[in-house]
Amino acid sequence: MKNTFKEALLFERLLDDNVRCDLCEHRCVILPAKGRADSSVFPNLKKENTGFCGTRINVEGTLYALNYGKVTSLAVDPVEKKPLYHFTPGKSLLSFGSFGCNFRCPNCQNWEISQTSSLVHSKPLVVGSIMDNFSEVSPAEIVNQAIENDCVGIAYTYNEPTISLEFVLDVMKMAKKAKLKNVWVTNGFFSSATWGEIAPYLDALNVDLKSFNQRFYQSHAKGKLSSVVANLLKIKETGIHLEITTLIIPNISSHPNMLRGIASFIKNKLGKTTPWHILSFAPEISWQMQDWRGTNEEEIKKAYEIAKEEGLKFVYSDLNGLANTICPHCKTVNIERRNYQIERFDENGGCFKCGQNLCIRE
Repeated sequence: MKNTFKEALLFERLLDDNVRCDLCEHRCVILPAKGRADSSVFPNLKKENTGFCGTRINVEGTLYALNYGKVTSLAVDPVEKKPLYHFTPGKSLLSFGSFGCNFRCPNCQNWEISQTSSLVHSKPLVVGSIMDNFSEVSPAEIVNQAIENDCVGIAYTYNEPTISLEFVLDVMKMAKKAKLKNVWVTNGFFSSATWGEIAPYLDALNVDLKSFNQRFYQSHAKGKLSSVVANLLKIKETGIHLEITTLIIPNISSHPNMLRGIASFIKNKLGKTTPWHILSFAPEISWQMQDWRGTNEEEIKKAYEIAKEEGLKFVYSDLNGLANTICPHCKTVNIERRNYQIERFDENGGCFKCGQNLCIRE
């Protein structure tokens, strides 16, 4: 029996069987392929029949998702690995992801699954072989695994969850009924329509704010900074828990003025207690930047100092000693972290010494 695809959410039918996908801010116009909505269409599939992410195909005027239930990665992770330091500290999440991405970052560390779409565009049959290699997982199986592993919730991660909306949304709805928390780890390039679908079921997000330079987003990620910023402001309005991550890539996203711009934006628009994670770049596991220099300790410390100078209360790094949650009032360590192992001293989210609110969501 042939692999049948799931009809996509959020698309608009246009003239001549073309469609416009409305999942993310690329808003791809996708030309129709001829055939049936199953794997028999693969030999005739061309680049113009898929979206930028490589997970959608237009078959005779209807858009279909190739990735429904296709899970490439599944693990029980500490919530700190997302990273989230002010959301249910010390608890576990069931993390899963599929394949493809709506960005093209050469520094990507999950490129073997996220950049599958690049292979799709050059070798269409790769899609078929990928889909044949993964068994379908149902939303109920994901939720049941989270419960069986004593997880507080589910993280939609490893690749961009936006482009798996059909499956992700089904899991989120079922998870919410089971009183599990829903966490997105995202590049923040989703559309307003996608945000409207997921917001009622979301509990927390970590958004990768890659730079504060529009040219960087265009050349490096093939996206738009303005769209990510607009979505961050929407998240702030809802009150859903938000943390920000920025990867410090030497000579690309490490300029002090750029980092100061991010820190100022977080403080003035998202709130000075919004956690900012400043992470090091490891070239050896990147997609296309193996010859680039890795981030050194001085660059991380400089970024940390800039964040503090700008007035951010909770700044974190992957350097030793900079992952602890420190009371912004009395400077006492309230949560100590070593390699995702944590020890908590806070009292119900308040500093155990002075009572200062540490802005922790349970």
